[in-house]
Amino acid sequence: MTLQEAIVADDVNELYSLIEQDANLLNHSSKGPFPNTPLHDAANMGKTKVAMEIATLKPSFARKLNQGGQSPMHLALQKKHYHITRSLMTLNPKLIRVRGRGGITPLHFVAGEIGDNEQENVELLELLAEFLSTCKTSIEDLTYQCETAVHVAIRTGNTEAFKVLFEWLKQVHLTEVLDWKDQDGNTVLHIAAFKRQPKIFKLLIQYTDVNAKNFQGRTALEIFQESPSGSPDVADSFRYEGRRERRYSPSLSLSRFSGRESTDSKKFANIFSVQDKSNREIIVVVSTLIAAATYQAALTPPGGYWQDSSSNSTVIAANSSSIAPGKPHQAGDIIMSGSNLFIYTFWNSVTFFASIATISATALRLEACTIMVYICLAILCIAYYITMTIQIPETDEVAQTSAALLSFLSVPAVMSLPIYAVYKRAMRTLVRLRVDSTRRRLTTS
Repeated sequence: MTLQEAIVADDVNELYSLIEQDANLLNHSSKGPFPNTPLHDAANMGKTKVAMEIATLKPSFARKLNQGGQSPMHLALQKKHYHITRSLMTLNPKLIRVRGRGGITPLHFVAGEIGDNEQENVELLELLAEFLSTCKTSIEDLTYQCETAVHVAIRTGNTEAFKVLFEWLKQVHLTEVLDWKDQDGNTVLHIAAFKRQPKIFKLLIQYTDVNAKNFQGRTALEIFQESPSGSPDVADSFRYEGRRERRYSPSLSLSRFSGRESTDSKKFANIFSVQDKSNREIIVVVSTLIAAATYQAALTPPGGYWQDSSSNSTVIAANSSSIAPGKPHQAGDIIMSGSNLFIYTFWNSVTFFASIATISATALRLEACTIMVYICLAILCIAYYITMTIQIPETDEVAQTSAALLSFLSVPAVMSLPIYAVYKRAMRTLVRLRVDSTRRRLTTS
């Protein structure tokens, strides 16, 4: 039996028997820049078992394009072998982003594919949803005409696929994709205007810039009004949205954005945002150790604590120059007092809060993901303050005042960092929305 016959029979055992006879069996027909690999043949014929075995043995085959510009997943989709598509996706989710002929990815293909019957349509929509949930960043892939999957769905009249994409974009807060432009400068709203799709108009109006112009200088409303059959209520909705102030409409060219001088806030962020991941990890570990050591030092000061209460002015606690003999005290107060207590408290507190601030500043690169960390740090600072104020005797006003002052200054500083991080993220997003550019990416460094 030949390799081709084993693929047709979907016989895994025979496949391995052939490989035992010839270790280079799978490589014979897989040479050249655009090979038609055995995985292509298996995907084209819908032979799941053999296809998965070959994909496991030769993972690189799954990304190769044949002379027709198709990957194995593209072929499986074209032949409606959706079970193979799902199987390949489980091996490597990034296969969803492989560009084939025309820059079309499997996501683009499914977004533009309309089934022959209701059951097939349901399966395609399920597959589309699986693609999006499995590989979120696949939504940013563009065809060679700079079309997103949403462009493709509207252009091909696949309304159901558009609804899946639209609702998913709302759920993951990526509606900015709806304002991306194709090679002619058309947003999805322009395409909907060309295709005369009033139902899609009403869905898009609140989430897109109705004043956006394509490279011919035309808005979607102008395109819509060119047809005498245009729905009056849709046109009124366009006019209403057009009159509304869009504070963050694209108004900044990419060249102007790239050439802008860094603001003071951005320079500040660059100073405290360590770029290298390994360096950030080292800084966080060292700062955490320092914070733990200084917090422990606050709980176990030199000399310890008074074990009893006394108002007798003749009591002498121990032989130490740092202790004020005969000073009234309460059980649980720090025995150490005077200038030594002030110096110890001041520098231990400074070191503790400096390490907390270092952890917070280093975590700025993680942005909103660390909000719970900031809250925990603030609670830790409050706990430190309470510990210091409880154990320092009321008679040592200088030490109590210094500890309280440092705590009151440090807790707001720690809490202000997450607010700054969220603000920075929001402002960067809003500025990016102002950039009028065809090729955009969700992932930014």
